[in-house]
Amino acid sequence: MTTTSIVEAQNLKRRPFCDADTTVIEAAVTIALLEVNALAVLNDEKLVGIITDHDVLLCLADSGSSFYEQTVDDWKTTKPTTCTTGSKFSTALNLMTKHEIRNFVGTQRGEPYSVVSSRENLTRIHEEDELELKVPRDKPRNTQDRSIV
Repeated sequence: MTTTSIVEAQNLKRRPFCDADTTVIEAAVTIALLEVNALAVLNDEKLVGIITDHDVLLCLADSGSSFYEQTVDDWKTTKPTTCTTGSKFSTALNLMTKHEIRNFVGTQRGEPYSVVSSRENLTRIHEEDELELKVPRDKPRNTQDRSIV
């Protein structure tokens, strides 16, 4: 299984991207409408960061009444972790664990393609578990002697 299957299952109305000059409140609205945990931040179509739902909360807590004036550029994480969409699922999980992150930017041919969250990874793992549970198993044979009398 690869991360491509996760990206394909997202079924998003649009890509989870925003520009660096987007306000944090606009990013929060986009995160809510797309039902995602993060947005890739682009500047001239190039990946420059990621802003997460957690970053939005930090901005709100730290900026108070100036929250509505804050831009994503000031609150994004620069140099986000990326993973190619064709990577093995286990590679993506190891990457998230290694960097202690909940979201990474999926890339395709070096360009940002989508954002993948730990929630989506866990959902995929549980889907696989459910499928495995539904697979019929051979029952152990009764090893008693079945002699015909």
